[in-house]
Amino acid sequence: MSHIAIRVDASQAIGTGHVSRMHVLASMLQASGHQVTLVCRDLPGNLIAVSHEQGLTVAVLPAPKNSLSNTDWLGVSQQQDAEETTAYVANPPVDLMVVDHYALDAHWEQSIHTQLGCPVMVVDDLANRPHDCAFLLDQNPWPDLTTRYASQLLNPQTRCLLGPDYALLRPAFAALHHSPPPREDKVIAFFSGTDPTGESRKLVDAVKHLEQEQKIERLPFSLLIVTGRRNPDRDALCKAPVSDGVRVVEALSDFDAHMARARYAFGAAGVTAIERSCLGVPSTLVCVAENQHAMAEYLAGQPGYQYLGRGEHTRWQDYASALQHLAANWHQLPTLPAITDGKGAERVVAALEHDLCN
Repeated sequence: MSHIAIRVDASQAIGTGHVSRMHVLASMLQASGHQVTLVCRDLPGNLIAVSHEQGLTVAVLPAPKNSLSNTDWLGVSQQQDAEETTAYVANPPVDLMVVDHYALDAHWEQSIHTQLGCPVMVVDDLANRPHDCAFLLDQNPWPDLTTRYASQLLNPQTRCLLGPDYALLRPAFAALHHSPPPREDKVIAFFSGTDPTGESRKLVDAVKHLEQEQKIERLPFSLLIVTGRRNPDRDALCKAPVSDGVRVVEALSDFDAHMARARYAFGAAGVTAIERSCLGVPSTLVCVAENQHAMAEYLAGQPGYQYLGRGEHTRWQDYASALQHLAANWHQLPTLPAITDGKGAERVVAALEHDLCN
């Protein structure tokens, strides 16, 4: 049994996607018999309680003295973060450190390797900074995967796990991909755990205005909007009256099953875009964070996608137009080729175990 530490954060500024995918990896590693410790800083909007609820061990780093800005997601220097991380996980000895954090780079990775004496695995999708690691995982469907991480960003010895074949999706997605349920006349919407640009509100307003202006008598589908646990507008959205056929919820324990039964989706261009592809659900994409822009632009040119643009520029009118177009073409929806079978986490764990044991 190996002791594997995972350095990852969630916050209102960072979002929840990094921790969500590390929950998948941590659970899969634990199921394979490894001891896993998540290392998370105490930030506003963190998912530490959720990690505990999922049966994961969490080492909580102290909150930074100053509030996080949109450009400073770490709150401390990389050196301080490495020293605190080492102090919190050094006993028992760490056999592998996994880091999924845009604010950390080769300086932090070298410090961890020196202090803990273990290899480092980096989870990244920006390819905008150098890394010093034994493994690198990028699960996104980039067109330039083979050249994306040039020699100046990685050591030649780094083993790269690239593309959606290694996507860290919950096991339910592999099961639903293999045995899909019948589709329903339903559209599901989810714009990340924090919905930083307020897309859920825009979508609710779009339906209301369509009905008030009598531009559409009735949508030919039900609409399920999942706000996300860290959406600051979630309480108001969930309590407000909505149109017939529209349901707004904070979260769903069986979100994956609802997605598999939907014929269409609205959502962000993050990991849920890979989840939707796994289940063959066509969608309208919105970029709700800067790191999603390149992936949204790429997917926009693929079959089965519509793209509304960046969330800071979208309006309820854009959603109203999209809903009208969707209603008019409901029985001629495009198909979405699956880009993954949902077994990426299994492949990642197998690759790690093979290299760590040899």
